[in-house]
Amino acid sequence: MRVVAWVFWRDPVAKPEPPQPKRPRKPVLGYTVGDIPYELLAVVRVSWYRKGMAYEVEEYQIEESDDAPAQFHYIVGTALNQGADVCVLTQYEPAALGVPE
Repeated sequence: MRVVAWVFWRDPVAKPEPPQPKRPRKPVLGYTVGDIPYELLAVVRVSWYRKGMAYEVEEYQIEESDDAPAQFHYIVGTALNQGADVCVLTQYEPAALGVPE
């Protein structure tokens, strides 16, 4: 009886290897030049991911002002550094806002 219990309750000799961890996803910047209301510098959508799936989307409408380019750089730069995908709709070319191509 003890032999039977020992055979069924012991750990298997060959344990499977744990799965390899997934590589972190790279953030993506989408940039579109299009028509938006003239009082806006840009519309920025930020998609946050957790465990490989989108779980939150934020939208920012940056109005034209003296500090609008600084707001744009802060929002886009912070989101990309933290691993979010960013989509930008604006009427300006990327070079005008300092976005590398």
